[in-house]
Amino acid sequence: MEDKNTFLTTPIAVLLGSVIIALAILVSGGVITLKKEAKVPAAKAADNNPQTQKGTADFAVANIKAQVKNLGLDQKKFDSCLDSGQKASLVSADQEDGVKLGVNGTPAVLINGHLVEGAQPYTVFKDAIEYELKGGNWETADSSVAYLVDGNPQNGEIGKEKKEVKAGDNPVLGNTQASVTLVEFSDYQCPFCERLYKATVVQLKKDYIDTGKVKLYYRDFPLTQIHFGALKAAEAARCAGDQGKYWEFHNLVFENQSSIFIESN
Repeated sequence: MEDKNTFLTTPIAVLLGSVIIALAILVSGGVITLKKEAKVPAAKAADNNPQTQKGTADFAVANIKAQVKNLGLDQKKFDSCLDSGQKASLVSADQEDGVKLGVNGTPAVLINGHLVEGAQPYTVFKDAIEYELKGGNWETADSSVAYLVDGNPQNGEIGKEKKEVKAGDNPVLGNTQASVTLVEFSDYQCPFCERLYKATVVQLKKDYIDTGKVKLYYRDFPLTQIHFGALKAAEAARCAGDQGKYWEFHNLVFENQSSIFIESN
């Protein structure tokens, strides 16, 4: 008896198979084209990321050398130091220490060993510093800084754990006897680090560093995968430091970041 539930008879199945094969041949040969969804090239997508900038290390080095002429350095000595790469291992050591401390990105600042991540506003640092100056305990934080340990990073956040952090080999900014120590892990090409410098560090210097309450150490954490000039800038800072101009170079770069690292079209 004929099976009434059979969907395709043998002749129809053969005919359908032939049509499918013919279509496949036409498509593969380019006679018929199928529209594909357009994809944004990876390079173009990266261009929209403020952390990612086009250019080369050589481009950054040339601009750095041009900028430091304003610092009164021995240019030949500075250029030789930077071109030799002799400071690269020191930068690498900073970065390794940062990773051990839990630094995942830049900027990251440890206030007496307590980690603050990101370009937090001045008030976050002010409140945390004032709390440290009066000997506060972050495990039992009082109402003045409770928002910094409430688990909501949108309000600003500081790590309760006190980490053992080294000052590094770069010169200190401020009174070495100051009771509050800031250790900043940063990247000279990072736009968020520039923001922290301009919006927070400059004011902290005026209110706390210059008044002897706080000292600041800068340690390098170049994000070399996205910042082509960050490593050489960190090396250059140390080369300038050899001539007693470390902090002058530091300020110069953050005040002229775009002209040093961003290549105009």
